[in-house]
Amino acid sequence: MTIQSNTVLITGASRGLGANFSNVLAHDGFKIIGVGRNLQNLKSVISSLPNQDLGHSYLKLDITDELQVQSMLNDLNIYALINNAGIANTKLLHEETYSDLTKIIDTNLLGSINVSNALIPNMIKNKNGKIINIASTLGYRPLSFVGAYSATKAALIQITKSQSIELAKYNICVNALAPGYILTDINRKQLEGDAGVLLKKKIPLKRFATVEELDVIISMLVNPLNTYMTGATIAVDGGLSTGL
Repeated sequence: MTIQSNTVLITGASRGLGANFSNVLAHDGFKIIGVGRNLQNLKSVISSLPNQDLGHSYLKLDITDELQVQSMLNDLNIYALINNAGIANTKLLHEETYSDLTKIIDTNLLGSINVSNALIPNMIKNKNGKIINIASTLGYRPLSFVGAYSATKAALIQITKSQSIELAKYNICVNALAPGYILTDINRKQLEGDAGVLLKKKIPLKRFATVEELDVIISMLVNPLNTYMTGATIAVDGGLSTGL
């Protein structure tokens, strides 16, 4: 299966940031392949994207399954990959079970590597491509109860740097986006509750972001004119990662 060179594959596209990234980049004129595990939500997101004449599509896929990822993705010829899929829980690190840790690491870190590894060979053949890993400001500055999640995002930032070094000679640019606390339907109840009041005090701008405030950044990272930026991590967090 050959995909046009203006194609962007986005994992975790069925909701939250992934759904919004899909909408923004479809509006920018990119063909979107949305990847996720919730088929009903994926269909809804992809069918609502602008520029439907581009042939947007979706794939139900478990990114933690290396064999499934390879069989479904290794023939795709895409321009850009956004590794957005991720999960989190709220536990003290010493109370995390092995099962808890495995799920978070498999999805946030190994899942992203699985998808990248399936798509990179064709990017190398094309001598062109972009990979954007969605990290988190918690990868710089962890808080209590999110230690496991924070560790995977810190690792993803280092993966971004390693990939950028290894793939530069093939004209493949690899960068990371590290959002802070973004209001979505998934976390709105928590962030608008008592916990959110305390979190806002840690943010210099004293508020949470909307998903739309990431639009200009994701567009810039994928823009074909952005040709000399690689190995960077952009924090969009209201200043949360800049100090104590």
